[in-house]
Amino acid sequence: MKKTLQRGLFLLLGLFFCPIGFNSVQAQEIKKVKAWVVGYDIAFDMPRKDSETMTEEEQQMVAMMELGKAMSGAKEGEPLLKAYVTANKMRIEQKGIVSSVQISNLEDSISYNLYAETETAYRTALATPKVSTEMKGDSMIVVSSADGKLRFSDETMEIHGFSCKKAILEMNVGDVKQDMTIWYAEKLPKLFWGEYDYLEKIPGMALKISTNTNGMDVGIKAASVKEELVDDTLFTIPAHYTIEDSFDLSGDTAAVDSTVEAEEDYELAEGYHWTDDGELWGIEDDAGNVIVEPRYHDRYGYRAGLAPVSRDDKFGVVDKTGKEIIPLEYEGIFVADADRLWAMRDGLYALIDTTNKVIVQPSYQTGSLFVDGVAYVQKGEKIGFIDKNGKVVVPFIYDEAEIFIDGKAWVKKGEEEFYIDSKGQRVQF
Repeated sequence: MKKTLQRGLFLLLGLFFCPIGFNSVQAQEIKKVKAWVVGYDIAFDMPRKDSETMTEEEQQMVAMMELGKAMSGAKEGEPLLKAYVTANKMRIEQKGIVSSVQISNLEDSISYNLYAETETAYRTALATPKVSTEMKGDSMIVVSSADGKLRFSDETMEIHGFSCKKAILEMNVGDVKQDMTIWYAEKLPKLFWGEYDYLEKIPGMALKISTNTNGMDVGIKAASVKEELVDDTLFTIPAHYTIEDSFDLSGDTAAVDSTVEAEEDYELAEGYHWTDDGELWGIEDDAGNVIVEPRYHDRYGYRAGLAPVSRDDKFGVVDKTGKEIIPLEYEGIFVADADRLWAMRDGLYALIDTTNKVIVQPSYQTGSLFVDGVAYVQKGEKIGFIDKNGKVVVPFIYDEAEIFIDGKAWVKKGEEEFYIDSKGQRVQF
């Protein structure tokens, strides 16, 4: 339960410490425009207790919140997140381990992630339905806002003079339900960005977002809300910046090629939807007919039209119609490409295809996505690369590695870091 409480907290702390983006065209002239300027701070409310009467979980929660504030990089009296919003443009300045800025033009639904150090803006989608990830056994769970159910309430409260209504985003964090409460002002324009696409469905601006965990209300809240005249250049990319077509959310220096971007959502094929009986997941069609009786304890995000499912800690895979193409017989499973999966037996990963045919027997501690037909794998203490038939194309001589991007992969050997091509030859980045 303690890990679940921490996951619920970090689901919200992610608002501050995930990189975000940048958008619009290069500035032609400076002019003033009206914008709502909103500053947000981390906020948490809990029953008044001194440290001696707090439970261990409460003490950990308070410590994490204080750590979050300390890591934000914000100066005293400075908001952790500052937003400028007009009817069709948004700018979000965010403090954190990786400080960033996002400018978005709602008319073209595109954003650019801008980094001052490299004077580069990376073009990306305006919003993507992904909140966070976590590990369950040896499989990755994507906690996705696309899978949440939004419900509106008649409750109201006042924040900075604005009458706010209440909405609840009902989500599952692993095997525990985790509700997110959103208080929004209908009189203010929408504000949404990056992984917080669910705010696009809110008919106004969210002034408070929180979860209630162990009696503590944890999240963010507007510290100030005012309308001002601001320079229009706030919503443009500086003319000297380079614009790239893709962007790595991890903050790595290499931009991720579009071929790496894989479908990852919780939606079934049109006409089908997931349903649950409070304990197990199944599938119905839109007419209410049962297609798959509730039988899965968990289902995970789709990649390339395939999604892991599990029951009693055994994993398999279903397609978009819910057909079980890989039976629940593995200790863990990971979709590596449209026709290749990593499946764990006895603590090691095998490579299989979508018919459950074994391409490589259980041999590897880790395996990556296949990009351009190649994936890195770890065998013992060393990392190499294999193709989709299991053939070793780069020997197991590296201590660390990343996937190939544009024909190059970053590797580390001892204290030395460099890039290689698909034959293992050193190349310049």
